[in-house]
Amino acid sequence: MNYTQPPGPFPSEFLLIGLSWIQNQRLGVSFLFLVMYMMVILGNCTMIILIWTDHRLHEPMHVYIALLSLVDLSLSTAVVPKLLVILWFDSNGINSYACVTQMYFIYTMSGLESSLFALMALDRYIAVCHPLRHSTIMTPSFISKTVIFVVIQCAIVILPLPIMTANLTFCKANIVFHSYCEFIEVIKLTCGDLTHFVVYMVLLVCLIPGMDNVLVVFSYVNIFRVVHMLKSPEARWKTLNTCSAHAILLSLYYISSIQPLFIFLYYPNPPLNIKFLPLITSFLVLPLINPIVYGIKTKEIQEGLKRLYWK
Repeated sequence: MNYTQPPGPFPSEFLLIGLSWIQNQRLGVSFLFLVMYMMVILGNCTMIILIWTDHRLHEPMHVYIALLSLVDLSLSTAVVPKLLVILWFDSNGINSYACVTQMYFIYTMSGLESSLFALMALDRYIAVCHPLRHSTIMTPSFISKTVIFVVIQCAIVILPLPIMTANLTFCKANIVFHSYCEFIEVIKLTCGDLTHFVVYMVLLVCLIPGMDNVLVVFSYVNIFRVVHMLKSPEARWKTLNTCSAHAILLSLYYISSIQPLFIFLYYPNPPLNIKFLPLITSFLVLPLINPIVYGIKTKEIQEGLKRLYWK
């Protein structure tokens, strides 16, 4: 591989060195990643199969949970196997087109995750604020249309990202200081005017996470307003408990999302082990926690798991 890339088109390969700080602990770290990844597969596949096969769980919130499990499983699979290959075989190279494909897949799935959390918030808002209209609004047709819309939206809106990246001029060594093809780290290897990229990223943030956050804030402001109007503490607790699983995971999702921003603010040039923290949170910890929280906090899923066990 050419590590002193002269100014020119897209290089043939990139070198991922985000795990180079792990030396003598490679075997132990890779075993931990493998165990966590297998738990991610087990937990999310169980959730998908359970909701798919149990007709009693074909409610809007449960359908969104199954889709979230599918997205989490896809996100983890897009990154973790390559991490294991790097740790086991010291194979740091990645084909440039595989790199932009991974980039596109990761950011598309991340956009879908954001949109699914927003749709879940909408479902909780209707269930709490308009309970009598919930079944007439959250119909299978509505769910299908919203899911198809967010999938198409994310697929189309993210598509310019790898295309524009592949057509940039690269003038630095083709070494990515991360464990996967992270967009910012790849862009750092380019030279020239990036104004069009800045405009695109602003539009991207406004279209997906921006609109999703507006929907989430709107939903929870109205939920808290209705809860505040309830006179009975027991009724308040029961109403809030219907949103607890979603609120917990949404909070964890936001924490993981702002981790890179905090790292950038406090560590302008962070060491590789600090850069690695958001990766572990987003691609292993959250996909592992999500099905566990929904399994613990959702009574219908608990009962479904019992029925699946006895079968």
